[in-house]
Amino acid sequence: MTGEVHVLATSEVGGRRLRFEAVFRQSRLRIALLRNASDSASSEALGSVVYLDSDEPGLRIRSPLHVDWAVQHCAAIIGEAERIWVAALRECDG
Repeated sequence: MTGEVHVLATSEVGGRRLRFEAVFRQSRLRIALLRNASDSASSEALGSVVYLDSDEPGLRIRSPLHVDWAVQHCAAIIGEAERIWVAALRECDG
């Protein structure tokens, strides 16, 4: 089951639609930029928010074309990932 990905949420941050995906047994969420809000399959990898099980999560950017935008919206991206992560944990715990 390693590497299995589950879409947890989509959200708008800084005027762009993002898809947040959980990776099995990892405390991080992958983030994809949705090119078309009505088609979630049309996306581009942005990166990951890592260390969500710690006091200092961080953003790792994979897409060189979106570095400036991601740095500008880093706090909002991490904040949204933390909110989604906590909601997912709460749902899993029952």
